[in-house]
Amino acid sequence: MKISEKVQCFSEYAVKTRRYLHQIPELSGEEYKTSAFCKAQMREAGFMITEYDGFTGFCADLHIHDDMTLIAFRADMDALEMEDRSENDFRSTHAGCAHNCGHDTHTAILLTFGCYLSAHRETLTHNVRLIFQMAEEDMRIPGADKLVELGCMVGVSEVYALHNDGSQEKGKVLIREGILSSYGSAWTVTIQGISSHGSTPEKGLNVIAEGARLVQEINYIIANKVSPRSTAVLSIGMFHAGTIPNAIPDYAMLRGTIRTRDEATDLLVKSCFKTAIAKSELEGFNAELDLVGYPAVINHPEAYRRVCDAAKKVVPSALIDAHCQPMAGSEDFSYMINATEGRKGAMFFLGSGNAAEGVCNYLHSNPYYVDEEFMLIGVQIFIHLVTA
Repeated sequence: MKISEKVQCFSEYAVKTRRYLHQIPELSGEEYKTSAFCKAQMREAGFMITEYDGFTGFCADLHIHDDMTLIAFRADMDALEMEDRSENDFRSTHAGCAHNCGHDTHTAILLTFGCYLSAHRETLTHNVRLIFQMAEEDMRIPGADKLVELGCMVGVSEVYALHNDGSQEKGKVLIREGILSSYGSAWTVTIQGISSHGSTPEKGLNVIAEGARLVQEINYIIANKVSPRSTAVLSIGMFHAGTIPNAIPDYAMLRGTIRTRDEATDLLVKSCFKTAIAKSELEGFNAELDLVGYPAVINHPEAYRRVCDAAKKVVPSALIDAHCQPMAGSEDFSYMINATEGRKGAMFFLGSGNAAEGVCNYLHSNPYYVDEEFMLIGVQIFIHLVTA
């Protein structure tokens, strides 16, 4: 790995910062301690801070010259609602919350990057905006879309982000031109029926049976409505109904997700899903569908090339997969790319694993470990994007 001595000087800061953030994970939209810490770090480094009332996300700007274009970099700050089962000395101190997607490392990388830029302003060929984003994990809570609405992308000519991947070896870069992530939506279906005694089901409207019908319809949509040449996943993660065994409940709730690789399939699946739910109304149920989601991350050709060129300066070519498969997951970073002129932006995955040390885990697994040395690789790649 080609990490400059100047960047190596920030190794201790990166690790110390990440471990502190790892101990204070916060859920989507509740990143108060994290946001306050990051603002303090960026103010101390000489960045101009732009805050947004009512939201934890913020921007930190380093203005070098009026003639320079503005490039933005984003890190997501939120954590997951799960216990930290790691055996680290710096485990989460917030019960039921853990950084098992590695957003603590993303934030530490951006803070380290910012501190480096402040110390080496004379090397920059662009003005820089660092975007510390709230609520990437929970589609129901305003995240990147809200920051874009509030103006975080005003004046930005291109935007970049990375995501760690503990299942890949440290320094492995995965990127592709075009679609990188899926169109993703989280859905909630509520069904209102009529309750009755378990011995007289004919006097009620059975929401469990109706929910089961929807489960079958969902499987039918994917098997019979989506072309085999397209990729789509319509999954169910929750089905709640009833409180006692000898009564037919009058309320059920189902929740799940939709993932597709192209907009036409995304619209088709949602349309078929709505049709399936409309059938519940015909049977006398009151059924409602709530859908929230993200558009796909689509890497711009020039931004993709710039990331590839920057990565080649840091990691061996054998560690660069420039034509990786799109991921099935979703990312609201897409809103930021779409908000730039010409949709010029790119995202890439950076390996944070180390199989020899037993660090090889998938995002959201528990426990979730990373090889912290990968963070300076991310910092160095970012540096090449603003000094080239």
